[in-house]
This record gives sequence, C-alpha cells and structure tokens, in this order.
Amino acid sequence: MTQQKISHLPSLQALRAFEALARLGSLTEAADYLSLTRSAISHQLRLLESQLNLRLYERRGRGVILTPAGQLYAGEVREVLQSLERIHANLPDQEYNGHLHVCMPPGFASSVISRHINDFYRSYPTIRLHLSTNREDETVHQPNFDLFVVFSKGIHSDHHVERLTQPTYQPVCSPRLLNELNILHPRDLNRATLLHLHSAHDWQLWLSGRTGKHPVKVDSGLYFSNILLVLQAAISGQGIAIGDDVVCGESLRQGQLVRPFGESIPGDRAYYLVTPHSRLEDPNVQAFSEWIKRRLSGLLSASAVMP
Repeated sequence: MTQQKISHLPSLQALRAFEALARLGSLTEAADYLSLTRSAISHQLRLLESQLNLRLYERRGRGVILTPAGQLYAGEVREVLQSLERIHANLPDQEYNGHLHVCMPPGFASSVISRHINDFYRSYPTIRLHLSTNREDETVHQPNFDLFVVFSKGIHSDHHVERLTQPTYQPVCSPRLLNELNILHPRDLNRATLLHLHSAHDWQLWLSGRTGKHPVKVDSGLYFSNILLVLQAAISGQGIAIGDDVVCGESLRQGQLVRPFGESIPGDRAYYLVTPHSRLEDPNVQAFSEWIKRRLSGLLSASAVMP
C-alpha cells in the first residue's frame, strides 16, 4: 500500500479492537474480550487499515501475526489506551465547580468551620465557597443560599432537614477566674458575673437540669446579642457563661476555657443541616454536607476523650 497522510483520527472502537487483537493474537479471542462478534472485529480492523493505509496484521493458520508496522503501531496504541484509562480512573465521581453559598450561626462558623475550612478547599478546590452568618430573625427561606446550618428544634417546612448533633450545655469560664473566685460548687456562682446570650434561658435550663437545686441569681449579669461576644468575655475572665461542646469545644481543648463543674445537660435545640429540596442533588451541596458531617464527628470524638 502507498502511504498517505491521515486526514482524521481513527475511531476509539477500532483502536480497542486492534489492541485486543495484537495482545491476544486471535480474532475470536479479541471478539470475546470486547463482547463483540468476530465479524464486527474484522470490520473495525479493515476500517482501521483503510484509514491508516497500512497493513497491520496477516493471518497465519487460526491466528494472526502483526506486520512490523503493526507491531510499532500496537505499542503506541496500547500506551494511549492505558493513558485514557488512567485519566478515566482519576476523574471525580461528580463534577464540582461553581459557587456554593452556605449560611450558619456565627458561633458554629467561627469555632467549627473557620478553623478547618482549608481542609474542604484542598478537597474541592474548584468549588467557590461563600460562608455567611445568620441573625436570629433570619430564616431558611432566604433565596440566595444553597445550604443552611441552623441551631433550632428542627422544624423547617418545605426543606430537607438532617440533624448534625445535639450539643450538651455546661458552665464555662477562664482558668484564671476559676482560681480567683475559688468556684467549687454551683452555689458559688453568686460570687461570679453570669454571661448571657440574649436571655437567662440557658442558665435556667442548666440549673433546672441538675439533680441538686441551689439558689442562684440567674437573671443577674451581662447580656450579649452574639455568642462570640459571650465566649470572648468568658475567655477574658469577665464572667461565667453557658457553653456547648460544639461551639466551645476548641477553646476547651486548648485550655482557654474550663468546666467548673463536671455536670452537663442535653440542650433543648440541636444543629441541623437544612437544604432546599431544589438543591439536594447539587454535587457542591452534597460535597459540603458530607464534609461537615465528617469534620464535626471528628471534633466531637476528640472532645469526648478530652480529660
């Protein structure tokens, strides 16, 4: 045959047929390997030789042998197909790209997410993540967000709701304040400034959940509109706050905060993932949801073994 320049690339199916033939040395075995008929394999090989204007193999008895050109071409084709297989194997299960808008409480965002968010970015560098914090009066019906983390009783109509964790409550303060005031018993709380988020509800909840009842001036103290302000005041030794093991976990692990008493109670609310039904199948939403569940599980496990 007279060689001439190929005007277009051979089909992938023809290349796979030739590679199988070159490796197995038999039209019948190549057909079985590719789950094709023998005539289909022969057709692909004739098409390939016609496109290349090259004789690639010759029949010998019941088998075939490659021509010198066929041997050279077979090696190149095998490398290309193996490269394509590696590329296919390394593709992610889904396509992650574009923007993802997530809204969550300030304390959760600061104490849990912001401390570990680069781990998510390394895993999903093509997702453009936008984190926002919500106010008490904001709801999960805000149209500009794809996913919400909320601290609530879990009742959110027209949304998919999944509980992340129900935190436990306990008083927390700085080690310095604990030593200064010599707080050993709940009745000693009357010597300290109580720190509140919005109202005295959390302190009332913790005191009512204890086995022993002790008179504490629960309404006294300082009131804040943001949990981050409460925690900063507690870390700075300004008073004693009610904290949960999620938002306070890292500060407790680092020794910035301590528990004056060993007793904790389950909270009356929990952290939930709340997703609009229209966003449930979004790969970005699924990726962040799975990441946050793994991360939170690891942090809570670390808190559980903390002395």
